[in-house]
Amino acid sequence: MVRLAVWAAVATGPLALIATCAHGQSAAAPRPVAVTRAVDHAETAADPAGYAELVLSVWLRSGTGQDSVAARQLRAMAPSLQPPTWAEHAPAVERLAAVHSARQGDGAWSVTVAVEFKDSVEGSAAQGIVRYFALPVVATEAGSEPGAKQAFAVTDSPAEVAGPTVLDVPDDPYGTEVPTGSALSSTVAEFLSAYLGAEDGAERYLAPGTTLPALSSAAFTAVSLDELKAADRTDGAAGKDSATVRVRAQVTAKDADGGQWPLAYALGLKARDGRWEVVALQSGLESSGTKTSAPRASTTASSASSTQTTAELGIGAHAGVRIAGWEGTR
Repeated sequence: MVRLAVWAAVATGPLALIATCAHGQSAAAPRPVAVTRAVDHAETAADPAGYAELVLSVWLRSGTGQDSVAARQLRAMAPSLQPPTWAEHAPAVERLAAVHSARQGDGAWSVTVAVEFKDSVEGSAAQGIVRYFALPVVATEAGSEPGAKQAFAVTDSPAEVAGPTVLDVPDDPYGTEVPTGSALSSTVAEFLSAYLGAEDGAERYLAPGTTLPALSSAAFTAVSLDELKAADRTDGAAGKDSATVRVRAQVTAKDADGGQWPLAYALGLKARDGRWEVVALQSGLESSGTKTSAPRASTTASSASSTQTTAELGIGAHAGVRIAGWEGTR
């Protein structure tokens, strides 16, 4: 049909031909465009911090002789590294921990590892201190499949470096003293005493639908509330239903051997039927401007009035208590 229309347009003149071609272009269906997503190789590149810890541990143990097990391991793992040579007292390592990984380029990393030395090594220059070492590491990019292999290489000897700077403590978001003997203070004290094992029944202080995993190792015999502060002004009374409060409790927990453990807990509580109920065990670093308000996500409940979830305080969409980044669930 289009061919016939074109020949007819030729016969009738140039203007008709132009109109026919314009019509044919508008009638043509656009071709689908394939959209591809560029793969970000940084997503599949593993942080080599663990490998750097292992190599540094072997390096520190390889200074007792070229024929030692550690020296042979070092030659296999990092043949470019020269082992140290220890005198009579070799430094004994308590533990190692990677504290910083900085990507230097495509597959290149600088990993800083903290080394804590044991106190028991008399005469050792490293006795009882923490020192920091940076290792240059190159790594191949791992695939996304489970079990995908990755290759590492430490390219040079460790460099002893300065440790991380200690920051000033940020402003305390909990600025209101909660009155001693108030309903809020009593609830927090009783809940923490039960949660830490000095008493039974921590679940009775939780809001309906909220669960909190029990401490398997809780063996404290007594818990005393030393200080209780709230993020917002409160007199501690349980006000109208759904009123919320965020508090931080400083407690001293005593164990069976007489040891005293200073502990701190940040809690979110909600008022219901004239009492405070615990709905969140938090990190304590939440911004003072963060309110315990309803989030966008919610859970499905058979009755809005009978089911309480931590989602209602903006700390997760599961019926559980968020504990420093994870949640217990029903």
